[in-house]
Amino acid sequence: MNDVSVRVATEADRQQLEQLIADCYEEIYPNWYGDEMIYSSLTHVLRLDPLLLQDGHYFAAQVDGELAGCGGWGRAANGPNADNGSLGHLRHFATHPNFMRRGVGAVILEKCVAAAKADGISALHCFSSVASERFYLNHGFTKVQDVSVMLGGDEPFPAILMERKLG
Repeated sequence: MNDVSVRVATEADRQQLEQLIADCYEEIYPNWYGDEMIYSSLTHVLRLDPLLLQDGHYFAAQVDGELAGCGGWGRAANGPNADNGSLGHLRHFATHPNFMRRGVGAVILEKCVAAAKADGISALHCFSSVASERFYLNHGFTKVQDVSVMLGGDEPFPAILMERKLG
C-alpha cells in the first residue's frame, strides 16, 4: 500500500467526509444490520458535529491525494465514569470502500491515540458498530458491554462500548 497521509480535517472538508462516511457504512452495514435500521441510522450519523471539525481532533486520511478515511476524538461524556475529565471518545471513523483492509483506519486511530495521550487522556471509549468490533479489538480495545444507542429514531441501534487504556 502507498503511504497514508493524515491531516486535520476542516469545515471545508465536511461534504466529502460525510459522503465518505455514507459510502463506508453502506458497504459494511448490510452484512450486520437490516435495511430499515441502516436507513434509519444513516440519516442520523452522517452529519458531523461542527465541534469535531473545530477542535483540531478530527482527521482526514489520503492515499495518493484521494480521500481514503476519516475519524477523530473528543473529550467525552459517554460511557461509565465519563465525568472524570480524562476520558476521550472516538467519533465517526470510516474508511472508503476502495481502501478498506489496507491500514487506513489503523493510521487514523494511532494519530488519535497519540493526540489524546498528549492532551492528558487516560482512556479512549467508542461505541463500535457490531461490524467494527474486530477492528477495535485488533487495536488494543476491550469490550466493556453491549449497548443500544438511540440515534434519533424509535429503534435502538445495537453497538458495543469499547475501551482502550492509554498509558
